[in-house]
Amino acid sequence: MERIHTQYLFNPEINADKMIFLSGPRQIGKTTFVRQHLKKLKQESLYFNWDDPFVRREYIRNPHFLKGKITEHSSIPLIAFDEIHKHKNWKDILKGLYDLHRDEARFIITGSARLDYFRKSGDSLIGRYFSYGMLPLGLAEAMGCPELIFNDDTILSGGSENELLSNLHNVPLKLSQDTLQHLMIFGGFPEPFLKASKRFSTKWKRDYKSLLIYEDLRDLSRIQDMKGVEQLVLLLPERIASPLSINSLREDLNVNHRTVSGWLEGLKKVFLIFSIMPWSKHIAKAIKKENKVYFYDWTLVNNPGARFENMVAVSLLRMVYRWNEFGLGDFDLRYVRNHQGREVDFLIVKDRKPFALFEAKTSDNSLSNSGRYFKRYLNVPFYQLVENFNGLDVYPDNCYIISAARFLSVIG
Repeated sequence: MERIHTQYLFNPEINADKMIFLSGPRQIGKTTFVRQHLKKLKQESLYFNWDDPFVRREYIRNPHFLKGKITEHSSIPLIAFDEIHKHKNWKDILKGLYDLHRDEARFIITGSARLDYFRKSGDSLIGRYFSYGMLPLGLAEAMGCPELIFNDDTILSGGSENELLSNLHNVPLKLSQDTLQHLMIFGGFPEPFLKASKRFSTKWKRDYKSLLIYEDLRDLSRIQDMKGVEQLVLLLPERIASPLSINSLREDLNVNHRTVSGWLEGLKKVFLIFSIMPWSKHIAKAIKKENKVYFYDWTLVNNPGARFENMVAVSLLRMVYRWNEFGLGDFDLRYVRNHQGREVDFLIVKDRKPFALFEAKTSDNSLSNSGRYFKRYLNVPFYQLVENFNGLDVYPDNCYIISAARFLSVIG
């Protein structure tokens, strides 16, 4: 499967001569992606895993060991460092290598939670890299049809309806529906998706959660009560798709508010969950309101409706990541809810202004009243994505009911 990152990650117009930092959840396919790209370039020898004692010894013996590797290639080579953030002085190592070889080579650094966390904790590399994220497989990637994906945000702005409808009609419907159901069952992490075994998937999820909680979270935080965190993770699936009440969790877990908040932040650091804030014209008001929480692995959610909404959340987040990485603007994923209880699942914000509304439904083919209301209030397009629906209904004023299989195929 070709990842969408192939289309832009190594584009010199986007990256100039910056290092590429590629982070994301464990076992999401970062290393495989980089090694496959190096193989295409015939530069496999320029992949260095810092878990390998030989690589560490080579660097200690000769900090300029890359010089000989670089001169072996007539073109400017791509040098990949995997897990280098586990080295105590990794930032200084990268700073020295980049400053020494920036005109002779390009660099990509991959890692999961610790790379993303430590990248944010210091400034010695500021100005030397651009950061990118890899998330679970998108529908087009899983179908093997990355060419279906549009990479221009204007197609959803309401001004390019004909282009949007044309793209949606070009989706191979049977393939997209079958692949969507496969993703709903096995998730977007490559290994369980490709194995397609419910027994394997069940065992994989159990081991994966344990790895994140008892290894990554322990290493990245001062949390001592890992059993408490494990109980929190068990409580979260039933709270997906609703604003998350920390007070309710605090009562169920018999701990204080600060402890629950700390545990949730820890689970975000290790890429088990992510949260989206409510949108408000006044940022301070939005911060005070309850967030919604989703899993990167939506198969952890048993309720079919909540699982589908969780999958749509990851899909939209992936699109937001990509548009930010393209340099198309400052995009963010939010949700909207007012005091009367009207709510729409997702709102994409561009440069702090509402851009497009999205509602996830399993089977409802009637246009959402809340969607109509917020569409008029915010004056942005409204897209209702329906899982068990094949068609594409267009309503006045940029309102749409769209087959989820069609729509998710073109957003990645």
